[in-house]
This record gives sequence, C-alpha cells and structure tokens, in this order.
Amino acid sequence: MLLQTFEAIKKQMIEEEDKFFKEITDFSNEYELTKKRELLMKENIKIEISDLENQANTLKSEMKSMEHDSSQLNELQKQKSELIQELFTLQRKLKVFEDEKNESICTTKYLEAEKIKINEKPQNDAECLRLKKELELYKEDDMESVYEALQTEIEFLELTLAQKYLQESK
Repeated sequence: MLLQTFEAIKKQMIEEEDKFFKEITDFSNEYELTKKRELLMKENIKIEISDLENQANTLKSEMKSMEHDSSQLNELQKQKSELIQELFTLQRKLKVFEDEKNESICTTKYLEAEKIKINEKPQNDAECLRLKKELELYKEDDMESVYEALQTEIEFLELTLAQKYLQESK
C-alpha cells in the first residue's frame, strides 16, 4: 500500500511537472521571451566574441613585442658570450705574459748572480790567479825575446851595412 501511494504521488508529480513546463513554454512563446532571450544571448555572444577578438589582438601584439624583445635578448646574450670568450682569451694571454715576466725576472737574477760570481772568480780562485801570473810571465818573456830578436837583427843589419861599406871602399 505504501508502495502504491508512493507510485501515485510520483505519477502525480511527473504530471504536474510536465504541466508546469508546458505552461512556462506557452507563456514564453506568448510573450516572445524565448526570442528575446535568443536575441539577448546572440548579443552577449557577439560582445563576448568581440572581447575575445580584442584579447586575441592584444595577445598577438604582446607576442610580437615579446618576439622582438626576445630577439634583442638573444642578440645581447650572444654578445655577452662573445665578450666572455674574449675575456677568457685575454686572461689566458695575461697569465702567459705574467709567467714569461716571472721567468725573465728569475733568469735575470740568476744571470746577475753568475756575473758577480764570474767577476769575483779571477780575484779569488787559485787556478785563475796562477794562470794570470803565468800569462804575465809569458808577456815578459815575449818582450825579452822580441827585444833580443830585434837586437840580433840590428846587429846583422849593421854587419851587412859595414861589409857593404868595406866593399865599396875597396
């Protein structure tokens, strides 16, 4: 019984709902509410389409601007990379020059020390002192032998001259 009552109420509710929708449809048709609604919806859609087209155009302009900015940014990034490479190259060259400078300074100091050592060696080294004395002796001996050779030659020339003079006087 409860089930029958429920089904009867349900059936009555469906009939009233259908009747309500039919009355609303008739009312809307009678006063052209659906047409006005359609027109209103069409106008709203047109406005919305126009707004969307404006937004699309704005987005297109922003995209072009961003592309332009992006190309400028890419160019700047490229220049930055080139400058960084150039900086690294210059830093390597500077390091090479500094290494060469340091090496030259060390070599100069070493050579100056060797020069001082070499200049002091003849005055302090026993072998150098001995050779120096020996050289002086040879110089003295050479002078004496040159003197003697010249003296001998003078005597020979005097003798030759005297013989020639004697032969002429005979």
